[in-house]
Amino acid sequence: MIKGIGCDIVEIARVKETIIKKILSPEEIILYQGFRSLRRKQEFLAGRFAVKEAIVKAAGKIPFSKIVVLNDETGKPYLISGGLPTGIVTISIAHEKAYAIGFCVVE
Repeated sequence: MIKGIGCDIVEIARVKETIIKKILSPEEIILYQGFRSLRRKQEFLAGRFAVKEAIVKAAGKIPFSKIVVLNDETGKPYLISGGLPTGIVTISIAHEKAYAIGFCVVE
């Protein structure tokens, strides 16, 4: 049974590097720093912001610092979080040109 659905879209250019510590976990900061191009860093940051907003919309108010989104060996994002209710949480992130989107389903 679906308990919550969340979706968020972000204009990539609006997400500035100054909010990194508010949005990314230490593990995510390491991934962010591994990207060489500024464009890829912006996409990553905007995607993480969008998916974390979607998670909050689906599951309720949770501090971004408690939400950790990593990628498996195929690149698929997955959630590590101690602040979410129990159950299955499925997420997706996409970006195209000027926008990034995050989607979340909590079962």
